[in-house]
Amino acid sequence: MAEVAVIGAGVAGLTAAYVLQRGHDVTLFEADERLGGHAHTHDIGGVAVDSGFIVHNERTYPNLVRLFRELQVSTQDSEMSMSVRCDGCGLEYAGAKKLPGLFAKPGNATNSRYLRMLSEITRFYRHAQRVLSYEEAHDVTLGAFLAIGGYSRYFVDHFIIPLVSAVWSSGAALSMKYPAWYLFEFLGNHGMLSVGGTPQWKTVVGGSRTYVERAAKNLNAVHVNTPIRAVTRTTNGVEIRDDNNVLHTADHVVIATHPDQALGLLADPTREEKEVLGAFQYSRNETWLHTDASILPRTSGAKASWNLYKRACNETSGQVLVSYHMNRLMRLDEPRDFVVTLNPHDLDPERVLARMVYEHPIYTPESVAAQRRLPEVNSATTAYAGAYHGWGFHEDGCASGVRAARHFGVDW
Repeated sequence: MAEVAVIGAGVAGLTAAYVLQRGHDVTLFEADERLGGHAHTHDIGGVAVDSGFIVHNERTYPNLVRLFRELQVSTQDSEMSMSVRCDGCGLEYAGAKKLPGLFAKPGNATNSRYLRMLSEITRFYRHAQRVLSYEEAHDVTLGAFLAIGGYSRYFVDHFIIPLVSAVWSSGAALSMKYPAWYLFEFLGNHGMLSVGGTPQWKTVVGGSRTYVERAAKNLNAVHVNTPIRAVTRTTNGVEIRDDNNVLHTADHVVIATHPDQALGLLADPTREEKEVLGAFQYSRNETWLHTDASILPRTSGAKASWNLYKRACNETSGQVLVSYHMNRLMRLDEPRDFVVTLNPHDLDPERVLARMVYEHPIYTPESVAAQRRLPEVNSATTAYAGAYHGWGFHEDGCASGVRAARHFGVDW
């Protein structure tokens, strides 16, 4: 039995530690005052409201579902719909709510640009599915794909950019740099390259903190409020020095932080670690939990679970403005609207309940190429984990934690 240190207590670090404890003594280090990372639940007058990780499904989250089942975490069905509100042209519509959502405003039925956009969606689905069969298309960006396909500017501004921005918390400019093939692979995997066919999405009853608490319950040692200053590989294992200058030793280490943070911890990074970990960048999104529903669509039929707000049609702002209606997502039977908004503005400050900052991986042809090289930077003493090993979602972090545990001899 070896001593294994896990640095970072988001879903990747928690999963790695949870699996590793079956064969090793595990010590978990977390810089924040709480465990969970994006699994972040707030207690608002006895109501549990999530603000980071919210939904999953049984079809495309197999590792996370297995974790929940082993931890006896209860889940419930969620409504996954998405709306777009554009103050530039007055458009408001909601997808996944069928015709009542698409034509929530009577004017939508006579809006020629909107009707053309709806027809372009079907063509986009077919075109994207064809791209998946071409290996040489891996380096084509979404922006180039749309230009080659001759899609209308209205379609790009009011369907594609909102879709990519809402899912990956990225602004318009970053969304257009996304590798098209990689994006379509994700959409196809989640049943989003067709009308219908998406899996049943679910949320955790009582908030995601439920699984966090249970995953960490039986670990050998857990250190919160303990930022790590340096990780040094030695002939005998690993030396880990925290911000209080306390030295910890282990035989192995799983570094489950963002890749730029991981690179900053290494006292002796290899050339491969510099090249691979240094290729990733993150978007930074200020996030508020609040009760100001004015940020949602004005038309009741257009209100959805995910609500993207555009001030202008061809918005050039670098940040996405998306609001998650938690009453719908978590089935909260509450008189107040609980809303989580990324990069908010003009909200009533008296209605703000909590303020956070979340970071999300940015995908470019360069970072996707580096992602394919991640297995080569693992060594006899060091393994890496994080959602950046995949599409940036909770399942990706969980799966990377499983692989990190397997790297040190513990298979789930």
